[in-house]
Amino acid sequence: MNDETHDGMVAEQGMVAILNKSEIDQQIATAHRFPRSLKQFRDEAMQMVTLDESIANECIYALPRDGKTIEGPSARFAEIIASAWGNSRAGARVISDSGEFVTAQGVFHDLERNVAITYEVQRRITGRGGKRYSADMIGVTANAACSIALRNAILKGVPKAFWSSMYDAARHVIMGDIKTLANRRAGAIQNFQRYGVTPEQICAQLGVAGQEDITLDHLVVLRGLLTALREGDTTPEEAFAHGKPAVEMPRSKTANKVVAESDAQETPEREADPTVPKIHQNPAFESEPLEPGIHGLSESMERILLEAARQAHVTREQLLERYPRIDTSNFAAIRAELKDMASAG
Repeated sequence: MNDETHDGMVAEQGMVAILNKSEIDQQIATAHRFPRSLKQFRDEAMQMVTLDESIANECIYALPRDGKTIEGPSARFAEIIASAWGNSRAGARVISDSGEFVTAQGVFHDLERNVAITYEVQRRITGRGGKRYSADMIGVTANAACSIALRNAILKGVPKAFWSSMYDAARHVIMGDIKTLANRRAGAIQNFQRYGVTPEQICAQLGVAGQEDITLDHLVVLRGLLTALREGDTTPEEAFAHGKPAVEMPRSKTANKVVAESDAQETPEREADPTVPKIHQNPAFESEPLEPGIHGLSESMERILLEAARQAHVTREQLLERYPRIDTSNFAAIRAELKDMASAG
């Protein structure tokens, strides 16, 4: 009986392989019958990424790092490129979720040229204590890794020389022109005011004397910072502490309201490292265990962190299950990982 079952499984697997090969062969034959037009690809992709400002915004991924805004093409941009390129197959899957990491593989197969690209991405699925995430959190992390792997495979499979101009065009849509500069500049400043950021702080961060000196190129930087604030990549305190990289930014007045009173009375000679939670430097707390939960974050930092979790489809309970204790020492790393999940999803 066991032999018969085994033979049946082998026969079924062989049939599936034959059907898959037949399907791919048919797609390759169709691609050769109807070859792509590079001009049509460029025209369609350019039209899609520049259709309006909101679509252009979706095409660019911006993330502040060490006082600079790092940007690049997003997963949505890769989807547009794959759609316009045509005659191709693309997909992603999890190839391993054992141990401390989940590994996703993205595949892009150009049927017309018979060129296949694979790209693997790893994401950690263990907490600080080495405990594996719950099944739901592993699923969320795996989906994020798959989306990133697929994006990378598509943008490697379609030569950059063919899509780099589309990416630049999306940036220019965000920037606008001299006719729209005044309105978009005013709109950006107004959006920052919702986070408690003043025009003076914006000008200091950009290194300009006044609002009228904010140029088209500055608008892209501001848009990247707004995206980072909205999606939880950074906080107003970090993004607008002028003159120092984000990892060295001093604690703001808002954050100082939630730290222990003894920290506020520290002398300059004993000024603590701002990248280390103050509670760890206070001898009165050295013997006390670290309680789980969210500690030492300002209201704006906690709000931004929870918004980043919402964007990544992670509940507060799942967030605390994944990171039993959240404070200023791991805030930046957590929001960066949540951003990866949200942008990939």
